[in-house]
Parts: sequence; C-alpha cells; structure tokens
Amino acid sequence: MNVSLNWLTDYVAISEPIARLEELLKQIGLPVEGITETETDLVLDVEVTSNRGDCLGHLGIARELAAVLGAEFTPPVLGELPTTGRVEDLTAVEVLAPDLCPRYTARVLRGVKVAPSPAWMVERLEAVGLRGINNVVDVTNYVLMEYSQPLHSFDYDKLAENRIVVRRAVAGEQMVSIDGTTCRLEESMLVIADASKPVAIAGVMGGLDTEVGEETTAVLIESAQFDPLSIRRTSRKLQLMSESNYRFERGVDPVGVDAASLRACQLILDLGGGELAEGIVDVWAEPFQPRQVALRSQRCNAVLGMDIPAGRQREILDRLGLSPRDDGERIVCTIPPYRGDLTREIDLIEEVARIEGYDKIPVAEKVAHRVTGEDRATRVRRRAGEALAAAGFDEAVTFAFVDRDEAERFGVERLVAVDAVTRKTNNVLRPTLLPNLLRACKTNQDVGNADVSLFEIARCFPGAAEGHLPDEYVELAMVTTGSLAELRGGLEAVADALAPRAELTVRPAPAEALDEHTAAAVLLGDEPIGTIGRISPALQRFYGLEHPIAAAAVRYEPLEAAARLVRTYQPLPRFPAVRRDLSVIVDEAVTWQQIAEALAGVDQPLREAVEYVTTYRGQPVPDGKKSLTLTLVYRAADRTLRGEEVDEHVAAALAALGEKLGASLRT
Repeated sequence: MNVSLNWLTDYVAISEPIARLEELLKQIGLPVEGITETETDLVLDVEVTSNRGDCLGHLGIARELAAVLGAEFTPPVLGELPTTGRVEDLTAVEVLAPDLCPRYTARVLRGVKVAPSPAWMVERLEAVGLRGINNVVDVTNYVLMEYSQPLHSFDYDKLAENRIVVRRAVAGEQMVSIDGTTCRLEESMLVIADASKPVAIAGVMGGLDTEVGEETTAVLIESAQFDPLSIRRTSRKLQLMSESNYRFERGVDPVGVDAASLRACQLILDLGGGELAEGIVDVWAEPFQPRQVALRSQRCNAVLGMDIPAGRQREILDRLGLSPRDDGERIVCTIPPYRGDLTREIDLIEEVARIEGYDKIPVAEKVAHRVTGEDRATRVRRRAGEALAAAGFDEAVTFAFVDRDEAERFGVERLVAVDAVTRKTNNVLRPTLLPNLLRACKTNQDVGNADVSLFEIARCFPGAAEGHLPDEYVELAMVTTGSLAELRGGLEAVADALAPRAELTVRPAPAEALDEHTAAAVLLGDEPIGTIGRISPALQRFYGLEHPIAAAAVRYEPLEAAARLVRTYQPLPRFPAVRRDLSVIVDEAVTWQQIAEALAGVDQPLREAVEYVTTYRGQPVPDGKKSLTLTLVYRAADRTLRGEEVDEHVAAALAALGEKLGASLRT
C-alpha cells in the first residue's frame, strides 16, 4: 500500500527522520518495500499482511505509529452536519442476502455540484496511485485510502424507484461495469440492484449506468460490509480487480462503516455543496458485539523470555486501543471492531512484543538441541514404504478432500463436509484413500502411462454420527493396473516386512465399490483390517478407466502395532530343502484358501511351506473344473531328506485334498 507521509501527519505528529520511521514500521510488522520522493511528499510502499485490513488506510497506519511512538492519535473530527429532509423519505434498502452482506448503509445528498477536485485532494490521491475524476468520486476514493473502507457513489436519480436491493444475481443477468467490461453474472454473486436491475457488483465495481457524472445533482453514498470469501470469488470469476475488493477480501471494520460514510458526506458538502438528508438507512444483520480476550502477564513474559512489567503491558495494550482492565492476575482487553485478527491470548502477547520491540527479546549464546533417533512409528513407516517400493509400488501423496458424489460411491453415509457456501467442490473429507488413487490412475492413463502401481499411507475420515467427531484413522491403500495376485503379493510383502510372525489371510466377502466376484476381506490374525479386490464395473466407468484396477484398503495401525523392528536371529539351514510341484484338478468353486486350510490340517512337521503357483483352465481340464498348481517345500533340520520319505508326505497331502475337496492329481 502506498502511504503519503504528508497525509499521515494529519493524524499523528511525526518528527523522526525517514530512516527511523522506516525502522519503526518494520518493527511493528509493516515493512517498507520502497520510498518514492515527489516534489512535495514522500510516499512509502508499505507491505501489509492479509490479516491487517485496518492498515490498508492511512488512519490504521497512523494508529500503529502513534502506539509505537507514544504520540497522540487524532482521527478526523466528525461533527454534526447540516441536514434537510429525512433520508427515510428519499430511499430504502432491502438486503435479501444478509449472509453475504452483514451491514449496508445509505445516505443521500441533493443539490451537489459535480466539479473537479481541489489540488490538495488530487495531489494526495495521485501520490498513492489514484487519478482524480471529480469531487464526488474522488471523495469516496479519499475516504477509502483514509479509513480502509470502500464506498460507492450512485447517481441517485438513475436508480429505479430511488431504492437499493442487495441480492444474489439472477442467472443470465448482465451489467456493464464502470471500466466498460460486460459482466455475465452468476447466482453465487452478490449484486447491488435498484428496483429493476443490477447497478453494481457488490464490493468489486460499480455499474456504468448509475455512475456519478457532470449532470449528477443527487448522490446516494453506499458504505457496507460484505462477506470476504464471496467478494474474492466474484472478483476472480469476473477477472475484475479494484482497490475495493482488495480491502473487502481482507475484512473491514463493521462499526467504521458509518463513520466512513459520514466522513464522505462531510467532504462532499465541503467540496461540492448541496444538502444532506437527515439520518442514515442502516440494515444490520447483527449488531457488533466486542470480543473480550484476556492476557496473563506472567504468561506473556514466559513466552517472550523477557521481563515486561504488567503496567508496561497494560500501557502498550491501551496505546493500541484495546481498553485493558485488570481482572486479578489477568489483563482483560475489549477488542475494537477494526482488529478482528485478535482472538487469543497469544495474539495479545504478539502485540506487546512488536510494540516493545522484537530486538529486545534476549538471545542465548548457546542453543540446546537434544538429538534423538527416529521414533518407532517413523521407523515402521519407513520400513513399510521400502517394502512397497521393492514390490513395485510408487508412493502417492494426495489431497484430503474429495467430491461428495465421489465419496458416496464408497458406501459411507454420514460424510464429514465443510459448508458448501465456503467450499462448493472437493468439500468432503476422504472416507478412504482410494478415490484419489483412482483419480491418479486416470491421470496416468490420460498421459499414456498404462502400467501404474501406487500406494499411500495417510489419514482418512469415514462418516460420523450426528454431533460426533469422525472415526479418523490411518489407512494403507494400494491400486495397480496389474493383476490381483500382484496386489496381494505387495500387501503380503508389507505384512511380512513389518510383522513376519503375524498371519495375513484373505477371505471372500462383499465390499463396497469392489467387484462381487473378487471382493474379499483382509485379516491380520483373526482381526479384519480391510478389503481387497478389483473395483466394480460401475466405479471403473465413473472414473473413465479403460482397464480394471485391483485395489486394497486396510487399516495401518494394526500392522504398525504388530511390527517387529528387531528380528530374532535364526541360523541358516544346514541341509537342503526338497520342493515338489503338484497340479491338482478341483471344482471351479474351490478357492486357494480352502486348499491351504486342508493342507494345514495334515500334521507334517517337515513341511516348511505351501506356495501357490498358478491356475489353469482349458483343455484337457473338464468344464467346471480348474487345474491349480502349488509347491510343497520339505526340510529336515538334522539330515538330508530321502526322496521316498518326501513321497510319503506328498501322498498324504494329496489324500487330504482328495478327501476334503475332491481333488485329483493332474497327469
């Protein structure tokens, strides 16, 4: 923001050299980016953070300087102005969208003579980057740069029925703004209308049809408060930027709305004459209630690491206009309406620090920093990532929000969502990680990357009962364009890397969003921890995926809890293992799980492992049957096994499969 030094001195006495002034502004959080010297003035380019909308006007900057200098702050005197007639007889204001316009005020002046502004006003406006137009428009710009309160002046006689309606736009409405832009309005946009049509885009720019010109004799002055997010969205959609929307997006003083309006009327009467109607039309959704925030003096000193007496703390807070009062060991402040950024005790501590001076905070010669190793959770997480990477899966990091339509497809009823007014799309916290991973598959597909295997470990937020927080937990989700067996292998690799003694099993079970023929539950020991399978055809069509995707989503915490980071030493085997491959013919309905359980029921201490190899369908295997190939691994710890001994074990295994599942050896 450009700040005129001459203008500042109207409100606070400044005797410091410009270099010292620059240093003081930096101290209080208003660094100067540059200084421009004109023939009669010095203009400071001050960087104002987005939470300090009050400092986007000269009064706000002056108030801050008065506090740090210990000088008197003297804002403009707004006395009684001569009036003629009653404003209620001349205009009316109807606010149909109080959620987007908490306060709207209107004053009316008649008999105004529109003319060029005096040189002093043009000089000040040009110093801060604004050009002079006429005395009425220049006054509204002057007050904007003075109070940080945008105003708008309407030609009163050009308003249909001489009244104002604050409403949302009607789809298809159009309006030409004062810069000549034809604006196509949407229902989400707030407009200022008369009885028949929009005459301004609220908080952004006025309309060409009702702007003040040379023929204007009656003026309606608008001073209002608008919803910052609504103004920002409208400005970006229409690609219209102005000094007004810049300030409304950062918030304006809801009480100062009236003072700024009165100040503008005072200046217009001085520069253009005319008569002011008595009173103000003021539509206020909810009058301002000042916030009370308490500061503990000892806490302030503890946070800052310095000793500032309680009296000095009160003095600083009083200079900032926070009306401090003692309440036992606390200092209770009444937060003024222009300081909406002060909500907590730590905010008041920061106010004390910046006025006292950050440079006074002591700095120790040595900084103690305790070096510790990775905690258990970090090591487990790293090991899981390494196992998945070794299995061919790339890690993804996705946003926590998804579209409601997308989230509902995963079977969660009570979704956790933000207000649709605040965020219209991607406004639901993800109930599972799968939606974003499937979108990543679609993105890869669109750029020609057909082979995709992704995983993510992050928090998800399934639905919650009314009035309760969501059952937030960490999930491991995996997707692949490869086979379901590859996906399961990756999941088993993680389980084996983290918890080699825990048994990970998969059992057929229906699961939301998964194909009914492949959906299964994942169990760690006896505890169900998630689901695995191919996504359903409906979900595949929804994401526009050309090929089926295998997906798994499991709770990560049980895996983390079962993790064994320190492995038990086990000597290498001294004697070789004997491996026997078997192909058995079974009914189509028989699953690998059933075969594994049947073999587990055969007492064979020398059997070291049972491994699945492949499944075959086709000639010469009869219809309704399939050939399943598996490997049996045998080993003795004290000797080399003989072939005849292994044959006996294999025969016993085949007998068990035949008896329990009707399996026969494929020849």
